[in-house]
Amino acid sequence: MANVDDLRKITYGVLIGFVLMLAIWIGYLTLQGCGLGADCAGAVPTSVRTSIPTLIPATQPALVRSLGAATAIPVSVGGEGTEATAAPTESVVRPTNPGGPGPAIDLSGDAAAGKLVFELNCQICHSVAGRGGNPNPGSTEATIPALNPIDPRLKSAAYREFATNLDLFIEHGSVPPGPNPTFSMLAWGDDSLLAPQQIADVIAYIIQLNP
Repeated sequence: MANVDDLRKITYGVLIGFVLMLAIWIGYLTLQGCGLGADCAGAVPTSVRTSIPTLIPATQPALVRSLGAATAIPVSVGGEGTEATAAPTESVVRPTNPGGPGPAIDLSGDAAAGKLVFELNCQICHSVAGRGGNPNPGSTEATIPALNPIDPRLKSAAYREFATNLDLFIEHGSVPPGPNPTFSMLAWGDDSLLAPQQIADVIAYIIQLNP
């Protein structure tokens, strides 16, 4: 009887050991394939990275700096209720930014003082004596507008009208036409960058350049 009992113990021990080894092996394979999670996320093949970048570089909107620009507004011609687009030289040019004339047009401007203000604030963009020609990528004209000679649509034989046309741009600023102009006109008056008297002086200087 003792031999039979020993044989049974050995047989059961071998079977139990085999089952335990099998369970351990299956558990090991499961842990390797699925990790500790229950959704087998670890079984998903990992991406193979290469030395070649695959991300598309991000783009940023172009920096808009400040300079000058204008848009032409058609004037009414003919009788009442009739409106037509006049020739470019007969159009009224207005800035893109809204607003009316500032207090500068009611002041007497000093062209000599305006020249100094222009050289400190405007010359960097509109060039010496307002002759323009500096590049403005992304704008329709591709250059910063010249003030000497100035766009004839801004000129007027009446001093106050001429001054008002200039004042609207200086007071409120403007964005040049074009898909993405690099430079646009600062709102020198609205942003209190120049005092009304300084604006009046600059206006007097620009008008002096365009008698």
